[in-house]
Amino acid sequence: MSQRVPDTLDQRADKQRSQRIRGPLVLLVGILVAVMIGFGVRIGNANPDQSTASTPSVDQSPLVVGAVPYWDEQEARASLETHGHQIGVASPWSYAVAADGSVQLQPELHAAGEQALAGHLHDLGIKVIPTVANTTAGLWDPATVSTVIKDPTLRRVHVQSIISLIQLNGFDGIQIDYEDLTADDRSSFSVFVGELGQAIHEIGKVLYVTVHVKEDDAGYDARNKSQDYAAIGKAADQVCLMAYDWHWSTSPSGAIAPYDWVERVIRYSVTRIPANKLLLGVGLFGYDWVGTTATNLTWRQVVTLAAQNRVDEAWDVGAQSPHFSYSIDGVQHDVWYENGRSAAAKFDLAKQYRLAGVELWRLGGEDPAVWAPGP
Repeated sequence: MSQRVPDTLDQRADKQRSQRIRGPLVLLVGILVAVMIGFGVRIGNANPDQSTASTPSVDQSPLVVGAVPYWDEQEARASLETHGHQIGVASPWSYAVAADGSVQLQPELHAAGEQALAGHLHDLGIKVIPTVANTTAGLWDPATVSTVIKDPTLRRVHVQSIISLIQLNGFDGIQIDYEDLTADDRSSFSVFVGELGQAIHEIGKVLYVTVHVKEDDAGYDARNKSQDYAAIGKAADQVCLMAYDWHWSTSPSGAIAPYDWVERVIRYSVTRIPANKLLLGVGLFGYDWVGTTATNLTWRQVVTLAAQNRVDEAWDVGAQSPHFSYSIDGVQHDVWYENGRSAAAKFDLAKQYRLAGVELWRLGGEDPAVWAPGP
């Protein structure tokens, strides 16, 4: 996901829409209210074209997916140990695309360690659907994956490498997170997702695909044009909407996932992809801005920062988002972030539009109120 990288990998302007006008500020007076019922696992049908794939009933528990960042795995593991009974699927962000079409581990990871993690998650009753991202040496690399998916031979190698990875490790499926492609990649990406989906379904596993969000087919820039929602939705079991980074690490400060924008994204998405195949990506992080440069923070780091600077949390009613400001040596800092209350607003939207569930980016250092009672 766009924010799914350490700060050094996230320094790019996402060219989203202009900054929101901040609504009235009020002090935060409460903690998370129960929004959605329980947790559970509900994986899509092996064959996405089967008519049995229907919109979840009101009393059906949502699917909850937790992303596990390889650069902060210990923090994520702590969340998994504590809240494993509330998480249906874990998605370790562990793999990348190589130039020859093969799949390789992210930096400093080892095969034995990933197998052990998968085994432990299965023991906790959590399904394991790792993410393959278009990175090289830990850096975003759209050029390599573009070449791979456009070349029929490399594409076949890539599909088979993913199938082998799933079978060798006993994974429950795979999640594809190929970002920053262009309009020229639209057709080849759709072909790739279709071929991968067919191959994965033949071995009885599932395919998740992560997509840039948009409010219409054209979207905001070339990245949006690279992804044909209808084609992706037909091939994949679940499609994760990256509904965050409205304001990002190199934009002016502001709400990361304002409520009205997230709702507009959902409204468009359900016209292209069945609601029961959509996961709402919910960010659990924050940014500390100085001008148009921000540092990525976990919720725990945000709380520590506020205490150190003796500032109170404020609440943007329109955006449904917490924030505060402070100064050091005359330099203004603006901090916007997600907490249990703001996450609950997104969980409520997922329930209102009867989506399959949510995918949390990311586990580790999040507000404990996110889990009380949870999505």
